[in-house]
Amino acid sequence: MARLTPSNGLMDETPVWTARELRRLGLTNEQVRAKVAGGELVRLRRGVYRMPDDVPPEALHRRLIAATAPVVDPTNVFSHTSAAILHGLPVPRNTLGVATMLRRTPGHGNGETNLRVRNTKLAGDQVTEVEGHQVTTLVRTVCDQARLLPFEWGVATADAAMHRGVARAELQAELARFPRLFGVAQARQVLSFADERAESPGESLTRVQMARYGLPEPELQFEVFDEEGEFVARCDFGWPEQGLVGEMDGEQKYGALLKPNEKPSHVIMREKRREQRLRQLGWWYISWGWLEANDGSKLNALVRDGLRNALPRSA
Repeated sequence: MARLTPSNGLMDETPVWTARELRRLGLTNEQVRAKVAGGELVRLRRGVYRMPDDVPPEALHRRLIAATAPVVDPTNVFSHTSAAILHGLPVPRNTLGVATMLRRTPGHGNGETNLRVRNTKLAGDQVTEVEGHQVTTLVRTVCDQARLLPFEWGVATADAAMHRGVARAELQAELARFPRLFGVAQARQVLSFADERAESPGESLTRVQMARYGLPEPELQFEVFDEEGEFVARCDFGWPEQGLVGEMDGEQKYGALLKPNEKPSHVIMREKRREQRLRQLGWWYISWGWLEANDGSKLNALVRDGLRNALPRSA
């Protein structure tokens, strides 16, 4: 396929074209469909296409938002999944293929393959602007996600917002504005369970799984010091009386720990030395990833095994 240039004459790393622009560049509708089927073009929504690439699903959803905004009623407001992405909140990746909006004018909600428009109550002060798009406010978005997502992902959303400084009382007050909306009862439970100390979606999902399986409640962001009172490590989870510490190893962990001009191998070695130091001080150390965070039985077995192997510590 020849290199195409959007009609505005600008190129970015992965340009987006409308069907009209592709026709202007000499492609028939049949050729466009063939290129989509062959993977040479990706259909973002009806009449909007981009080149294939390997960007994260969250970035692709932002492109879907950009492709959707010009072709919907201008009074519509991005909400739910799309609002969460624009606010930088975590969402389950299996929801990212559909742009989500609320309708502010009379009419029925509607849906397409890549778009869902809901007809849900929305006050004027629950709308803000993010990156040039009309979007539900941060607190309204958290409440909507807490109502409709699976409980653990509602917790991840609320944890993230509270970690950024949103007060639990503020979220509870927002939820109380429309008490008859579907899912409000679950959202109340989500906000009660949420904890601002959680620093990642993986930690949030882990907390939910631990509670479901009746595991002892851990201390979050638990700090370990040596005999001289020197700081050794901060662990995602700690059971100090049992002598156990644990960490959720997300896929972004090592990248986030990289210092300037440092290689990933250096981070891995530093983490191994840190783990060794914890063990030398008498702590039993366990770690897990997304598989266990999403599978309560596996996480339960891992933590209980750690609790059996750890040595209780004196107060």
